[in-house]
Amino acid sequence: MQFMSGRNATRRRRVYGLGLVALLLALLQACTNAAPAGIEVGATAPDFTLPSATGGEVSLADYAGRQPVLLYFHMAVG
Repeated sequence: MQFMSGRNATRRRRVYGLGLVALLLALLQACTNAAPAGIEVGATAPDFTLPSATGGEVSLADYAGRQPVLLYFHMAVG
C-alpha cells in the first residue's frame, strides 16, 4: 500500500473540497432559478381527494360552498 506524503494529501483534500463547494453552488443556483411551484395566494384551490383518518376518502369538492377550509401539512422529521 502506498502512502501519500503530507503535501499530496493536502492538495487532494483541497481539490475535493473545491469540487464539493462548486457542486453545492451549482445546486443552489439550480434551486433559485427554478420556477415557483404552487398556486397564487387567493386563487381557487384545485380539487383533490385524500385518505381520511377513518379509512374513507375526503375530497375538497365535498366542502364547496361551506365555510373556508384550512389546509395544514405537518412536516414530520425522521
